[in-house]
Amino acid sequence: MTRKKTLGWMCSGILSTILAVPASAQAVRGKAELPAGSGAITIDYGRPSLKGRDMLSQLQEGAFWRMGMNQATVLTTPVDLSFGTTRVPKGAYSLWLKKTGDAFQLVFNSQTGQWGTQHDPAKDVGSVALTKTALASAAETFTIELGPAAKGGSFGLSWGATNLAAAFEFAK
Repeated sequence: MTRKKTLGWMCSGILSTILAVPASAQAVRGKAELPAGSGAITIDYGRPSLKGRDMLSQLQEGAFWRMGMNQATVLTTPVDLSFGTTRVPKGAYSLWLKKTGDAFQLVFNSQTGQWGTQHDPAKDVGSVALTKTALASAAETFTIELGPAAKGGSFGLSWGATNLAAAFEFAK
């Protein structure tokens, strides 16, 4: 077989494999973004749907959750952030949700690029208590939002009937 025929055969095989994957099986990714400094704070995450489940209530006490699906959720910030007394230096972090009683903490971890079930607590750089409120209407699809505030911004996640949030400032 000539090189041209081989490449054509390989390309058509790859294309048919890609097209054979149903849309429902493809990962749905979300991105939250907030301008900061000379760039933007971004959060890249998977967006699962509830499909009749109440996932946040199923999280076990002390367990960590990747806040999404598939790869770990990643926050990238071009500026230092302060969540109260917790300082998060500029850089990239995987984000995790930890259940503590009926409350939740947002955990920043220095490891990125891992699959969402591979949390290494030794690489945690800090955590922040999240404020829990009930949503007026349920969020079927997991959503993370970043919003502007006077000296920084706000982080929020919504899923089911629950919203978890924390305010932050741009550190000086």
